[in-house]
Amino acid sequence: MAGNKLSTRPKEITFDGRMHIIWHDGAHTIYDYWELRTACPCATCVDEITGKKVLDDSTVPKDIHPVKSAYIGNYALEILWSDDHSTGIYTFQKLRDEYPHSTVAII
Repeated sequence: MAGNKLSTRPKEITFDGRMHIIWHDGAHTIYDYWELRTACPCATCVDEITGKKVLDDSTVPKDIHPVKSAYIGNYALEILWSDDHSTGIYTFQKLRDEYPHSTVAII
């Protein structure tokens, strides 16, 4: 999908127990909150030098959920989680290509 601008632009993002992104190319991806939170890319969760994950997943509540979210420019999403963590910036490219998700269909 890399290289296609529409494939990495969300048309709509909704939250209903999971995060849903409908992309401009018609794909629909679904993200589990806990999996997305434990994949946080911030410097608190991932060592900035080595890139090694330092977050202990067992410290993240299984009932984690977004409290609010905001677009960061035209390239990413910032999420305030119910555990008060908010420093991760989830780029649309990585949401589409790398973060754990399921894909419903491309219409």
